[in-house]
Amino acid sequence: MAATNGGQTHQSQTSQGSQTSPYLTPLEPSFVNTEPQDEFVREIADWIAFISGGRPDIEIEAKFGAVLDKNSGTRTAQRLGILVETILDPRDASGIRFESALSPKQHEHLNRMLNDRVAATASTSYAFAPLAARHLVTTDEFFPAPSSHSHNDGGDGKLRVTRDDKTGQLVDCIIKRRLGDLHVLSPKREVDWRISVNVEEKVDVGVVGGSARALYSRRKDRMEYTHQHFHIDLTQVSDNAGVKTHELELEFAFPHEVRRVLELRGRDGPEMWGYDQLMAVFVNNCRILSRNIIRK
Repeated sequence: MAATNGGQTHQSQTSQGSQTSPYLTPLEPSFVNTEPQDEFVREIADWIAFISGGRPDIEIEAKFGAVLDKNSGTRTAQRLGILVETILDPRDASGIRFESALSPKQHEHLNRMLNDRVAATASTSYAFAPLAARHLVTTDEFFPAPSSHSHNDGGDGKLRVTRDDKTGQLVDCIIKRRLGDLHVLSPKREVDWRISVNVEEKVDVGVVGGSARALYSRRKDRMEYTHQHFHIDLTQVSDNAGVKTHELELEFAFPHEVRRVLELRGRDGPEMWGYDQLMAVFVNNCRILSRNIIRK
Protein backbone atom coordinates (compact mmCIF):
# COMPACT_ATOMS: atom_id res chain seq x y z
CA MET A 1 0.00 0.00 0.00
CA ALA A 2 0.95 3.61 -0.38
CA ALA A 3 0.64 6.34 2.22
CA THR A 4 0.17 10.04 1.45
CA ASN A 5 1.72 13.01 3.17
CA GLY A 6 1.16 16.54 1.92
CA GLY A 7 0.00 15.37 -1.46
CA GLN A 8 3.10 13.25 -2.04
CA THR A 9 2.94 9.50 -2.24
CA HIS A 10 5.44 7.43 -0.25
CA GLN A 11 5.88 3.73 -0.55
CA SER A 12 5.14 2.12 2.83
CA GLN A 13 7.91 -0.26 3.75
CA THR A 14 9.86 -1.38 6.75
CA SER A 15 13.47 -0.19 6.72
CA GLN A 16 16.11 -2.83 6.67
CA GLY A 17 17.82 -1.27 9.69
CA SER A 18 14.81 -1.74 11.95
CA GLN A 19 14.85 -5.47 11.29
CA THR A 20 18.42 -5.97 12.42
CA SER A 21 19.52 -6.63 15.99
CA PRO A 22 20.14 -3.43 18.03
CA TYR A 23 23.28 -5.07 19.45
CA LEU A 24 25.17 -5.31 16.16
CA THR A 25 26.67 -1.88 16.92
CA PRO A 26 27.87 -0.52 20.28
CA LEU A 27 25.11 0.95 22.44
CA GLU A 28 25.05 4.74 22.08
CA PRO A 29 24.27 7.10 25.02
CA SER A 30 21.21 8.60 23.30
CA PHE A 31 19.52 8.92 19.91
CA VAL A 32 21.78 11.93 19.18
CA ASN A 33 24.84 9.92 20.36
CA THR A 34 25.69 12.32 23.18
CA GLU A 35 25.19 12.14 26.93
CA PRO A 36 23.39 15.12 28.50
CA GLN A 37 25.27 16.84 31.29
CA ASP A 38 24.25 15.60 34.71
CA GLU A 39 22.12 18.34 36.30
CA PHE A 40 23.12 17.22 39.80
CA VAL A 41 26.83 17.65 39.04
CA ARG A 42 26.17 20.89 37.16
CA GLU A 43 24.34 22.38 40.14
CA ILE A 44 27.27 21.61 42.45
CA ALA A 45 29.79 22.89 39.89
CA ASP A 46 27.87 26.15 39.38
CA TRP A 47 27.45 26.67 43.12
CA ILE A 48 31.15 26.16 43.87
CA ALA A 49 32.09 28.48 41.00
CA PHE A 50 29.72 31.17 42.30
CA ILE A 51 30.73 30.91 45.96
CA SER A 52 34.48 30.68 45.35
CA GLY A 53 34.51 33.53 42.85
CA GLY A 54 37.77 32.28 41.37
CA ARG A 55 39.70 33.07 44.56
CA PRO A 56 43.16 31.48 44.91
CA ASP A 57 42.97 30.94 48.69
CA ILE A 58 39.90 28.70 48.88
CA GLU A 59 39.37 25.29 50.40
CA ILE A 60 36.67 23.03 48.94
CA GLU A 61 35.69 20.03 51.03
CA ALA A 62 32.88 17.57 51.62
CA LYS A 63 32.12 16.19 55.08
CA PHE A 64 30.00 13.14 55.73
CA GLY A 65 27.44 12.76 58.48
CA ALA A 66 23.77 13.56 58.98
CA VAL A 67 21.64 16.55 57.98
CA LEU A 68 19.18 16.82 60.87
CA ASP A 69 16.03 18.79 61.57
CA LYS A 70 16.81 21.29 64.35
CA ASN A 71 13.52 20.70 66.13
CA SER A 72 12.97 16.95 65.90
CA GLY A 73 16.55 15.74 65.49
CA THR A 74 15.47 13.39 62.68
CA ARG A 75 17.21 13.20 59.33
CA THR A 76 15.90 15.87 56.99
CA ALA A 77 15.74 13.35 54.15
CA GLN A 78 13.16 11.37 56.11
CA ARG A 79 11.11 14.44 57.00
CA LEU A 80 10.94 15.60 53.39
CA GLY A 81 10.02 12.14 52.13
CA ILE A 82 12.53 12.11 49.28
CA LEU A 83 13.56 8.83 47.67
CA VAL A 84 16.94 9.57 46.12
CA GLU A 85 19.98 11.80 46.49
CA THR A 86 18.88 15.45 46.56
CA ILE A 87 20.58 18.84 46.85
CA LEU A 88 18.95 21.10 49.43
CA ASP A 89 18.44 24.72 48.41
CA PRO A 90 20.88 26.76 50.56
CA ARG A 91 18.13 29.35 51.07
CA ASP A 92 16.05 26.72 52.87
CA ALA A 93 18.79 25.50 55.21
CA SER A 94 17.91 27.57 58.29
CA GLY A 95 15.99 24.74 59.96
CA ILE A 96 18.74 22.14 59.74
CA ARG A 97 22.01 21.27 61.42
CA PHE A 98 24.82 19.02 60.27
CA GLU A 99 26.56 16.40 62.43
CA SER A 100 29.77 15.14 60.85
CA ALA A 101 30.62 12.42 63.37
CA LEU A 102 30.86 8.77 62.31
CA SER A 103 30.78 5.80 64.67
CA PRO A 104 34.01 3.94 65.60
CA LYS A 105 32.63 0.94 63.69
CA GLN A 106 32.16 3.02 60.53
CA HIS A 107 35.61 4.55 60.95
CA GLU A 108 37.22 1.12 61.28
CA HIS A 109 35.42 -0.21 58.21
CA LEU A 110 36.49 2.75 56.07
CA ASN A 111 40.05 2.53 57.34
CA ARG A 112 40.22 -1.12 56.34
CA MET A 113 38.62 -0.51 52.95
CA LEU A 114 40.94 2.38 52.09
CA ASN A 115 44.06 0.55 53.30
CA ASP A 116 43.09 -2.44 51.16
CA ARG A 117 42.78 -0.09 48.20
CA VAL A 118 46.22 1.38 48.89
CA ALA A 119 47.72 -2.12 48.90
CA ALA A 120 45.90 -3.16 45.73
CA THR A 121 46.96 -0.09 43.76
CA ALA A 122 50.58 -0.30 44.92
CA SER A 123 51.11 -3.38 42.77
CA THR A 124 53.41 -2.93 39.79
CA SER A 125 50.75 -4.58 37.64
CA TYR A 126 48.19 -1.90 38.51
CA ALA A 127 47.88 0.30 35.42
CA PHE A 128 46.01 3.28 36.88
CA ALA A 129 46.61 6.08 39.39
CA PRO A 130 47.40 4.63 42.83
CA LEU A 131 45.86 5.59 46.15
CA ALA A 132 48.63 6.74 48.49
CA ALA A 133 48.42 7.09 52.28
CA ARG A 134 50.24 8.85 55.09
CA HIS A 135 49.64 9.04 58.84
CA LEU A 136 49.52 12.44 60.53
CA VAL A 137 49.15 13.27 64.22
CA THR A 138 48.75 16.98 64.89
CA THR A 139 47.36 19.38 67.48
CA ASP A 140 45.31 22.45 66.57
CA GLU A 141 45.13 25.48 68.85
CA PHE A 142 42.52 28.15 68.15
CA PHE A 143 42.87 31.87 68.90
CA PRO A 144 40.71 34.91 68.11
CA ALA A 145 41.59 36.33 64.70
CA PRO A 146 43.60 39.56 65.00
CA SER A 147 41.58 42.68 64.18
CA SER A 148 44.05 43.44 61.40
CA HIS A 149 42.88 40.28 59.63
CA SER A 150 39.12 40.79 59.93
CA HIS A 151 37.12 40.60 56.70
CA ASN A 152 33.54 40.81 55.53
CA ASP A 153 33.52 37.69 53.39
CA GLY A 154 32.83 35.00 55.93
CA GLY A 155 32.46 36.14 59.51
CA ASP A 156 35.19 36.71 62.04
CA GLY A 157 36.90 33.36 61.71
CA LYS A 158 39.51 32.00 64.08
CA LEU A 159 43.25 31.71 63.86
CA ARG A 160 44.36 28.07 63.88
CA VAL A 161 47.91 27.03 64.74
CA THR A 162 48.74 23.43 63.83
CA ARG A 163 51.83 21.59 65.05
CA ASP A 164 53.14 18.10 64.42
CA ASP A 165 52.82 16.03 67.59
CA LYS A 166 55.97 14.01 66.90
CA THR A 167 58.34 16.86 66.05
CA GLY A 168 56.62 19.89 67.53
CA GLN A 169 57.21 21.71 64.25
CA LEU A 170 54.73 24.25 62.93
CA VAL A 171 52.58 22.75 60.18
CA ASP A 172 50.21 25.63 59.48
CA CYS A 173 48.98 28.95 60.78
CA ILE A 174 45.80 30.07 59.07
CA ILE A 175 42.57 31.99 59.50
CA LYS A 176 39.68 30.00 58.09
CA ARG A 177 36.37 31.59 57.14
CA ARG A 178 33.29 29.84 55.81
CA LEU A 179 31.87 31.22 52.56
CA GLY A 180 29.00 28.78 52.10
CA ASP A 181 27.57 25.30 52.56
CA LEU A 182 25.61 23.03 50.23
CA HIS A 183 23.85 20.02 51.76
CA VAL A 184 23.24 16.76 49.90
CA LEU A 185 20.55 14.48 51.33
CA SER A 186 21.04 10.75 50.73
CA PRO A 187 18.01 8.81 52.03
CA LYS A 188 19.27 5.48 50.70
CA ARG A 189 22.64 5.82 52.48
CA GLU A 190 23.76 5.87 56.09
CA VAL A 191 25.11 9.40 55.71
CA ASP A 192 24.39 12.70 54.00
CA TRP A 193 27.15 15.07 52.94
CA ARG A 194 27.87 18.76 53.17
CA ILE A 195 30.03 20.63 50.68
CA SER A 196 31.77 23.70 52.11
CA VAL A 197 33.78 26.45 50.48
CA ASN A 198 36.14 28.24 52.85
CA VAL A 199 38.78 30.94 52.67
CA GLU A 200 42.13 29.93 54.16
CA GLU A 201 44.40 32.88 54.79
CA LYS A 202 47.95 31.97 55.76
CA VAL A 203 49.37 34.25 58.45
CA ASP A 204 52.64 34.51 60.35
CA VAL A 205 52.53 32.66 63.65
CA GLY A 206 54.07 35.77 65.20
CA VAL A 207 50.63 37.42 65.23
CA VAL A 208 49.87 35.13 68.17
CA GLY A 209 51.39 36.90 71.14
CA GLY A 210 53.63 34.94 73.47
CA SER A 211 51.15 35.36 76.32
CA ALA A 212 48.07 34.51 74.26
CA ARG A 213 45.98 31.61 75.53
CA ALA A 214 44.19 29.31 73.14
CA LEU A 215 40.39 29.37 73.16
CA TYR A 216 40.47 25.60 72.80
CA SER A 217 42.53 22.85 71.23
CA ARG A 218 42.04 19.49 69.56
CA ARG A 219 44.25 16.55 68.67
CA LYS A 220 43.85 14.93 65.27
CA ASP A 221 45.00 11.40 64.48
CA ARG A 222 44.54 11.30 60.73
CA MET A 223 45.01 8.95 57.82
CA GLU A 224 45.30 11.01 54.66
CA TYR A 225 44.68 9.15 51.40
CA THR A 226 45.55 10.86 48.13
CA HIS A 227 44.31 10.01 44.65
CA GLN A 228 45.11 12.42 41.81
CA HIS A 229 43.33 15.73 42.65
CA PHE A 230 41.83 14.70 45.97
CA HIS A 231 42.62 14.01 49.63
CA ILE A 232 40.45 11.63 51.64
CA ASP A 233 40.90 12.38 55.34
CA LEU A 234 39.82 9.82 57.92
CA THR A 235 40.37 11.41 61.33
CA GLN A 236 39.94 10.65 65.00
CA VAL A 237 39.55 13.96 66.83
CA SER A 238 40.10 14.37 70.59
CA ASP A 239 38.92 17.57 72.29
CA ASN A 240 40.18 19.22 75.48
CA ALA A 241 38.16 16.82 77.62
CA GLY A 242 39.47 13.77 75.78
CA VAL A 243 36.16 13.08 74.03
CA LYS A 244 36.83 11.34 70.72
CA THR A 245 34.88 11.75 67.49
CA HIS A 246 35.46 10.35 64.01
CA GLU A 247 35.30 12.36 60.80
CA LEU A 248 35.48 11.69 57.07
CA GLU A 249 36.34 14.46 54.61
CA LEU A 250 37.05 14.72 50.90
CA GLU A 251 39.08 17.73 49.86
CA PHE A 252 40.52 19.17 46.66
CA ALA A 253 44.29 18.79 46.96
CA PHE A 254 45.13 21.60 44.52
CA PRO A 255 42.78 24.61 44.87
CA HIS A 256 44.87 26.58 42.38
CA GLU A 257 44.08 23.95 39.74
CA VAL A 258 40.36 24.34 40.40
CA ARG A 259 40.74 28.07 39.83
CA ARG A 260 42.77 27.53 36.64
CA VAL A 261 40.25 25.23 34.94
CA LEU A 262 37.36 27.39 36.16
CA GLU A 263 38.84 30.31 34.23
CA LEU A 264 38.87 28.12 31.09
CA ARG A 265 35.31 26.89 31.58
CA GLY A 266 33.23 27.28 28.43
CA ARG A 267 36.08 28.74 26.37
CA ASP A 268 37.02 27.09 23.11
CA GLY A 269 39.96 24.81 23.69
CA PRO A 270 40.94 21.37 24.96
CA GLU A 271 40.12 22.26 28.59
CA MET A 272 36.75 23.96 28.14
CA TRP A 273 35.14 21.08 30.07
CA GLY A 274 38.04 20.55 32.49
CA TYR A 275 36.30 22.22 35.43
CA ASP A 276 33.07 20.26 34.98
CA GLN A 277 35.00 17.00 34.60
CA LEU A 278 36.89 17.72 37.82
CA MET A 279 33.60 18.39 39.62
CA ALA A 280 32.14 15.16 38.25
CA VAL A 281 35.04 13.19 39.76
CA PHE A 282 34.53 15.05 43.05
CA VAL A 283 30.87 13.97 43.11
CA ASN A 284 31.82 10.41 42.10
CA ASN A 285 34.23 10.21 45.03
CA CYS A 286 31.60 11.57 47.43
CA ARG A 287 29.11 8.98 46.25
CA ILE A 288 31.55 6.08 46.48
CA LEU A 289 32.62 7.08 49.99
CA SER A 290 29.03 7.47 51.20
CA ARG A 291 28.07 4.09 49.75
CA ASN A 292 30.91 2.43 51.65
CA ILE A 293 29.77 3.70 55.05
CA ILE A 294 28.14 0.84 56.91
CA ARG A 295 25.44 1.01 59.56
CA LYS A 296 26.47 2.27 62.99
